[in-house]
Amino acid sequence: MIRLARRRYGATNYAYLLAAGEDAALVDPGDAAAALALVAEAGVRPRWIIHTHAHPDHTGGTAEVAARLGAEVLGHPGDAGWFAPGRLIADGEVLALGALEVRVHHAPGHTPGSVLLACGGHLLTGDTLFTGGSGNCRNGGDPAVLARSFLGVLAGLDGRLVVQPGHDYAAANLPFVLALEPGSREAAARLEAVRAAAAAGREPEAVSLAEERRVNPFLRAPSVAAFVAL
Repeated sequence: MIRLARRRYGATNYAYLLAAGEDAALVDPGDAAAALALVAEAGVRPRWIIHTHAHPDHTGGTAEVAARLGAEVLGHPGDAGWFAPGRLIADGEVLALGALEVRVHHAPGHTPGSVLLACGGHLLTGDTLFTGGSGNCRNGGDPAVLARSFLGVLAGLDGRLVVQPGHDYAAANLPFVLALEPGSREAAARLEAVRAAAAAGREPEAVSLAEERRVNPFLRAPSVAAFVAL
């Protein structure tokens, strides 16, 4: 049984913990204090740190956390210029991390080495895919490459995977979706749920990739383009 936990740090970032029994991995520990608090709460000692990409807000706590835990750092070689992974990971690879199995899907565009990580029915998307939106290409990215990742890599994944993004941008992105598609009942309901969760002091609920496909215009680019042209 795979356990997933997440902890917010900064305004919108998430660090994630994947665990199966005593085997555990941290994903994107950009803030050392938040990542270590997540580990303490779970009562495990991760032996691995995996990065979805190498931007500093996702890797800033890595050196301290790795030193404190004696953890091995894993990342894609496309981003190795920004950080120093101890172990390089590749597209399609299944990482055997004790009882954890994590499948790597290379999805460049936000950065050259951006990956999606599938584990235990979850899809950790880093800064590639957000609720109602996509990552930007301002810091080492390429919009054409990102578009191919959306139309190719993401389009081919199992819709039952639960999307776990690297940031909570839902409240900002969903009004944009409704401005683009004002008749979207799914987007309106999602925004209502996100706002209700925030008012109650809760994190927004994660949804499946299939549900995200019904709301996120970046996952339906050709059909949305046709809609806008009308």
